[in-house]
Amino acid sequence: MAQKDAGVELDRKELLANIRRLTIAVLDNLEEGSRDKTFDQGEKRLLSSTGARLLRLWRSTLKDEPNNQTVDPVRKREIGSEELNVSNH
Repeated sequence: MAQKDAGVELDRKELLANIRRLTIAVLDNLEEGSRDKTFDQGEKRLLSSTGARLLRLWRSTLKDEPNNQTVDPVRKREIGSEELNVSNH
């Protein structure tokens, strides 16, 4: 039982670290594109909304109890597609 709890906590910490890295990458890309004026309004809106969703997910994950770790499948797909969009920019 203790090993299972430790594994869940490790998974939670890894999830938080991954969300944090992705959020930083999105916000850095948004800042750089805005500063260099290389993004159009659509790209700015997309990165801004992606950053906001990531911050909400991070906050939600922080609030979750360790035994309530699941993220619905639609949310997982959104995050996966956002990761692809960020890595392509």
